[in-house]
Parts: sequence; structure tokens; C-alpha cells
Amino acid sequence: MLITSHFNPKGLRLQLVLFLLATLTMMTFSLGSTREVFISLVVAGVLLAIALCVWAFLLKTITVAGEELEVKHTCLPFLKRYYWLAEFDAYIIEEEGIHETFCLLIQGKRAVKLSSKIYENYEELKEALSVVGLKEWGTDTNRAVDSVFAKSHLAATFFLFLSVMLFVAIPIIEYIEDGQVTIKSYFLLLIGGLMFVPLFLYALSCCKRLTIWRRHLEAKSMLTPWKTDDYPLDDFDYALEVVTPSQFQDEKSLWLVRDNRLALSIPQNVYANYDVLEHAIGIEPSASIRMSYFKKLKYHLGTTIE
Repeated sequence: MLITSHFNPKGLRLQLVLFLLATLTMMTFSLGSTREVFISLVVAGVLLAIALCVWAFLLKTITVAGEELEVKHTCLPFLKRYYWLAEFDAYIIEEEGIHETFCLLIQGKRAVKLSSKIYENYEELKEALSVVGLKEWGTDTNRAVDSVFAKSHLAATFFLFLSVMLFVAIPIIEYIEDGQVTIKSYFLLLIGGLMFVPLFLYALSCCKRLTIWRRHLEAKSMLTPWKTDDYPLDDFDYALEVVTPSQFQDEKSLWLVRDNRLALSIPQNVYANYDVLEHAIGIEPSASIRMSYFKKLKYHLGTTIE
């Protein structure tokens, strides 16, 4: 039986509208001289073109033929990859509001992803792939499981980096053009530094490359990439599920506790394969606790967990 994916026209139109709205939003910040308007339009146009190219490159045509799966880039059809369905270890289904995403995993990583928002015949594809007897994927395997960063967190971190660079560039540009720097520029640099530098450093510290293999967990922070922490999973006393209330969606984290102190925090919004990591660690949370940002900060700084 041959099943080929069909794109959902409504989903594609929605993505294009969102890109255009983001571009118009950027243009609203260009209130000023004609030169500033022109520069803003050029920047907005370049960013829109890059976003559209990346988005188009990520669109893939999926074909299921018996025990084989073909994944082909829609814009570059010569870029294709074939899989045997027996290669996949497991699959997970994630809900995104009214939509859902079906992911096929190889060694804990998302190899193929299908979204009901993108594919019109999503249910048919999911049924064709989920009925296959995929191998049970558990914690007693010798296969290593690596973390995968969520694109939303990487985008937020990159935005914070650009914000820091923007405030640093203000006095430099002023000095190049006028030969001096005003107090206003120094003030903006100070305010920008106090606002964005701590947030950027915090976002980097949350980005830890995790590898789970043979009952060991290795963590390497993006803030200190030269340092690798190794945790035997048996050394943790227990785990906690910590939920932080938010205006839009509650943020969930898995806390691994040793000697009544937080040893490692794994936030759900940082890792795209959070469920896979949680399953690979294999430590069932002893409790689910709702906690504010300020209280979480206290335990991150080393306060004993009571």
C-alpha cells in the first residue's frame, strides 16, 4: 500500500500570514528619518526571505510504501532519505492545542515528524506508521539517548543575544559617526545590560547537552562548554515534577535531587524530546509541586529542599 502526504492549504496560508505579520511588526519600529525607514525595510525584507527559505526547506513530502518510508524535501526533491520502519525504536504523539504531532524516534532523537497542522491526510499517515510493530524503547538499552533543544528556546536565546548586541552597538555607532558618546547612550547601554545580559546568561545556563547511557547522565552547559558533569543515575535520591504557573502555559521541569539539594533541572520548554529524556532517566517523580519563579531561583542557588 502506497500512501503519500498531502499538505494542508489552510496550515500553509496561516504560516505565510504569520510571517507577514512579523515583518509588519518590525516595520512599525521604523518611525524616524527616511534613512531609518529604508534600513528597517531592508532588514525586514532580508529576515522575511531567510524565514521563508528555512520554512520552505523544512517542508517535506512523506511516502509510506509497505515497510519503507521516504522523506523528501519539497523544494529540493533531490534531497531525500529512505528508512526501513524497523529502524525506528518508538514513536510519541505530542499535543499542540487542537493539533498534534507524530514523531518517530531513533535512539531517542526525532528522526521523522508529522504535524496535523501541515499535512491534510495526517490521520492516514499516522495510522500507517503506528500499526507497525516498533521495538519497545526502554531504559535497559545500551543505546545512548541525546537531548534535542527546542527551537523556540534557541530562538529566544538568539533574540536575547541580538538584544545585548544592539545595546552594545548604540554607543559604538554614535562614537563612529560623531566622535563622542552621549550620556543617553551610556544610560541605554546600562539599562540594556541590566535587562538582557542576566536573561541571556540564564538562557545559556539552561541549555545543557544531556546524554543518557548505561545508567549515567552526562550534562554539558552551553555557558561552560569545556566542563562536563557526570551523574550516575543511581546516585540521585529522588525526582520531583515542578510546575511553574505562567500566563499562557504552565512550565514543567524534572528535578533530580541529591542530598536534599537540586542536582539537575530538566525544563520541558528547553528540550524538544523532554518526554524521551524523562523516560530514559527512569526515575519516577515522587511528587508534583507547584512553585513560583522566585522560589525556584532559591533552590537553584543551593537552598536545601525540605
